[in-house]
Amino acid sequence: MEEFSSLYAALDLVESGYEIYPLSANTKTPPKGHHGYLEATRDQNTIVDWFQNNPDYNLGLRLDTSHLLVVDVDIHDSTKNGKDSLMKLQRQGKTLSPDTYIEKTAGGGLHYFFKYTGDKVRKVNNWPGIDLLTDFTVIAPSEINGKPYAPLDGRTLADIKPAPQWLVDKLAGQKVNWSSEHTYTTRQKKYTGRLLDEMVTGTAKGNRNAWLTKIAGRMFGVGASPKTVYNMLSVINDSFVDPALPSKEVNVIFQSILKRESKGVH
Repeated sequence: MEEFSSLYAALDLVESGYEIYPLSANTKTPPKGHHGYLEATRDQNTIVDWFQNNPDYNLGLRLDTSHLLVVDVDIHDSTKNGKDSLMKLQRQGKTLSPDTYIEKTAGGGLHYFFKYTGDKVRKVNNWPGIDLLTDFTVIAPSEINGKPYAPLDGRTLADIKPAPQWLVDKLAGQKVNWSSEHTYTTRQKKYTGRLLDEMVTGTAKGNRNAWLTKIAGRMFGVGASPKTVYNMLSVINDSFVDPALPSKEVNVIFQSILKRESKGVH
């Protein structure tokens, strides 16, 4: 990534009315001491401070305040290939506009951007390999392991089209109640709440196996069933581990913790 390219992109975005926030270099996670999309801003002085001091930062875009929806098509796992899911949806007459703003992701997937004014959602694996995001996303020119997020065909956010009606209908009724978010943050945070916060904070390369092992043990510790632990590990790995571990490694982690827990029971 060229020096200050994130800064220049950030300033262009805020001039167009979007709110942005920093991500640690080479990751999808906020820098230590930052709060992700919750501190997204249009204040240019703040943005200059962030990116001048850390020119290698990746760039995050807050979606809900911009009334945007991102359809995240992943190809990390052969058993959950988002492009295969797109083909199945197309055969059902459910298509995504090829003319909207689309980015190729660092993992080789696609981010379709649409205008959307419905309820705020973050629906992971809505179809195999496809997530629906209206809260936040990584955006170009961010890079992970030298592989950049990049617009297709020289498009810009000015090319974003309205979300197709079938997708709006799909999201109807999947509302997440965010109105009382402040009420919850004022309560004393219990162990399970801290565990959930840690899950969605995620981790990056170099700490993935140990971190997932710790998370698995803590889920068993709060009484989750083996099936729940395994399913949650898979979701956490796909969504919050950067880059995601292969499924077989997640399975090894799960089996090792399950074996340990079984010994404890007996």
